[in-house]
Amino acid sequence: MTYAERKEEELKRQIIPETKRADFEEFWRGQVDMLRKIPIKMTRKRLDLPYKSFDAYEISFNTHDKTEVYAYFCVPKHREGQRLPCVAMFHGGGGASGIYPDIVATGVCTFSSDVRSQGANTYDKAEYDICDDYRGALMTHNLDDKSTFYMRNIYLDAIRTIDVIETLPEVDPERIVAHGESQGGALTIVAGALSGKVKKIYPAVTSFSCLEKRVEAGSGVFEATKKFLTKHPEYTDVALDTLTYFDINNMTSLLNIPSHFMLGLIDPTCLPPFVYSAYAHAGGEKKITLAPFTPHRCSEQYKMEILREFAEL
Repeated sequence: MTYAERKEEELKRQIIPETKRADFEEFWRGQVDMLRKIPIKMTRKRLDLPYKSFDAYEISFNTHDKTEVYAYFCVPKHREGQRLPCVAMFHGGGGASGIYPDIVATGVCTFSSDVRSQGANTYDKAEYDICDDYRGALMTHNLDDKSTFYMRNIYLDAIRTIDVIETLPEVDPERIVAHGESQGGALTIVAGALSGKVKKIYPAVTSFSCLEKRVEAGSGVFEATKKFLTKHPEYTDVALDTLTYFDINNMTSLLNIPSHFMLGLIDPTCLPPFVYSAYAHAGGEKKITLAPFTPHRCSEQYKMEILREFAEL
């Protein structure tokens, strides 16, 4: 038995149960229905970049509130006139949308959208009654109400991203896949589970899983949530109930498409049992790459493996 196989046997004994509420699926059906009643409005501007092998565009689009989401869309030049596969790229916490020449080089389009209020061009226009001022406290905004919570907004933006991609004339809507790391891994799963339009997902070092335990540990962005609840204990029960609707450990069972997860076996932020639990609950055909001695990042082996898959889309 290899090192990774031994570690997987250990992780199988640490699977964390779902905490899904009875109305979990009903809640998300209602949210997606609400989003899709709002017509898509989009702008598109070609960028003057020094790349000869692909064209790049800045795109903005509306979502469920007054927020305008910005994104980058890239199209290989050597396949002009064809409808191509597209990889929806979701960035990690505090990151921004980007251009991915290594992925476009496999012959696919890429579409990378901002996550609101995380340092790029997309500013959150939602109104929050609870808005803690602790650094990195986005995940506390309206933590007492699942229908207005910050995480609800970024999950809906991820679904809207897929809806926008489907409308692009260069994209084959039957060949949309999604990939992301950390927060981006969570949004990849949300897009795969709730949009009904993604054909395969590639979530790496996935965040937002086993959220009550993340808050208890104060790991990563949920350090701010722990500090908030320490300061305001009267919100504890309602906050933890809200988080169950956004817990990726509760979301993966809704998947009915193929998935290829990746887990870093020494990840100090998205702990291996949390990521593995989300994988264990996943519906659909699935596989997982366990990367030995890999912290909170995508392993080179996994990157190359998924690039090869993108080339075959």
